[in-house]
Amino acid sequence: MTSPEKPKPRIAVHLLWLGLAIAVALGYLFGLGGDHIPRNGDELVYAHIARLTAASGHWLPLVSSYDFMRNTKPPLLFWQAMVAGGWGEHWTLLNLRLPSIAYTWGIALMVGLLTWKIVRNTPPQAISAGASSDAAEGQNSQATAISLGAIATLVYLSFFSTYRYGRPYLTSAAETFWLFGVFFAIAWSPVKLLASTWKFPLIAGLAIGIGCLYKSFVMVVPVGFGLALCYQTVGAQLPPWKVFRRGIVADGVKVAAICALALAVFGLWFAIDPQPGEVWREFVVGENAGKMNSAKGYFKTAFSGSSGILTILTGYFSNALFLLPLSVGCFVAAWRSFRQRAGTSQTISDAEKIMWLWLLALALVFMLPTQRSTRYLIPAMPALAVVMALYWQRIGHIWFSLTLAVCMIGLLAMGLIGYGAVRATQDSWIYSPLFWLFLMASALACLIGFLRKSWTRPVSALAGFSVLFALAWVTQPFNGELGRFRADTNALLKGQTVQVPSNFNGHFERYEFIIPGARIVSYFAAQPVDYADVESLFKTSRYVLVQRRIGQAPCTQCRIIDERWDLRSRQDENDGFMAALRTPETYWYAKEYLVERLTP
Repeated sequence: MTSPEKPKPRIAVHLLWLGLAIAVALGYLFGLGGDHIPRNGDELVYAHIARLTAASGHWLPLVSSYDFMRNTKPPLLFWQAMVAGGWGEHWTLLNLRLPSIAYTWGIALMVGLLTWKIVRNTPPQAISAGASSDAAEGQNSQATAISLGAIATLVYLSFFSTYRYGRPYLTSAAETFWLFGVFFAIAWSPVKLLASTWKFPLIAGLAIGIGCLYKSFVMVVPVGFGLALCYQTVGAQLPPWKVFRRGIVADGVKVAAICALALAVFGLWFAIDPQPGEVWREFVVGENAGKMNSAKGYFKTAFSGSSGILTILTGYFSNALFLLPLSVGCFVAAWRSFRQRAGTSQTISDAEKIMWLWLLALALVFMLPTQRSTRYLIPAMPALAVVMALYWQRIGHIWFSLTLAVCMIGLLAMGLIGYGAVRATQDSWIYSPLFWLFLMASALACLIGFLRKSWTRPVSALAGFSVLFALAWVTQPFNGELGRFRADTNALLKGQTVQVPSNFNGHFERYEFIIPGARIVSYFAAQPVDYADVESLFKTSRYVLVQRRIGQAPCTQCRIIDERWDLRSRQDENDGFMAALRTPETYWYAKEYLVERLTP
């Protein structure tokens, strides 16, 4: 008699993970063209420069309304927008942001593929060492490799820094693609590429140069340092301090050649810009050298304030945000694995070592400037996603539980913001029942994952993005009709001067997308809802946009033409955290009125 066959599962687990990774990647498109997606205010500065440069009909020089924010970034960033926006013919936020999504998807693909390759070539027992009973235990190495590759992609796309800087029209997605791409290539085939005489150095130099043309020539320093570490510790298989070795000169020449070629590519900006002196003054001296100077002194800023070294030391964790506990747990698990390997012949793979070296190089270099930001570490976040997936089964259960707790708090916050929208608009159906069902189902899944050990890891892989998706969903109504003026209002304002509030460099540029065709003139309003001197604005233009708290009149001697809802971007610090809980409708939302004088 033949033994009965075991019933096969309806769907392979690794294919399910792969499908979830693709779904999350497509989820990045949700709300992409909206005015209220998570972003940095600099997006509008860059959009302003790109729009005026496109209007000039020339690639260079860059054009801006303000001298202090013209050559703020290299031209490739602005050219990207000019092409995507059809030189002004198709100037929408969606079109400007689509290239960022393409770059982010490319990075996510590299993260997934590299993790898959590393796991496939790693002994199963090394992957599941220290894992809980729910681990795959390497029964199917190919399936495990696909699963962990998909998880690495999910982790990367769930980092808040990826969502915030990988979707808007900013530099982070593009620079990360080209710079991380070099280390991805080395990790994919370290022996071949590090031994390459000229082919890899040539390609790497061009790739880094393109990355620099998106961000800055300064990126040559951390990349060059990271490459030197790779040649030393992976190529020569020696500790970093044993530099007196055979082949050090040849490796040093390769690194120098790569960096020189990258700088030469970046230097094309000076060669083709009609105003190279302005580029030097504004970008090299003002935008880059200025970050190395501080009136307070280097050491005073290094160990105090928001720009201290601690910003860099904790930067990888804070960039992860909702996955912060997991990122900490990854470092703890990696340290424990290192201690266990001490004194044995066991070692990590060359590919994993390259990921750690890129993380280290970027952090060490950006401790040097006096101006420090967690954004500087974004090009190494893909490497963090890879190592988090590699240590997924070795990260302690407590870190997954803490991650679920953080995500539950995030989901509750999204519910509070949604409740504020209902109270502000007095519309109980502003969100579909699916939104509230999604919030409750996500929170319930987090709770079950918190209580049931077998659910903890799978739910944690999706919990971070569920908060990000809820954030996109809760702001979506205000990207639609609620956040727009009527069509006849937009027609009325075409060619007309309209005064708009602005409280940040380039913040006024958002109105180019809200009321296209109007002549935008900004007035400074630190807190737009509190701006009082509306009458004086009528002296220079007929139409004015005034923002007010719910229930407050925009002005006394004026006529309201139209109104729309807006999300407040910079809340008053005096309101405090409790204001968000007590009155979320006024903390998060405001009315914006288009007004004119009663007797123009």
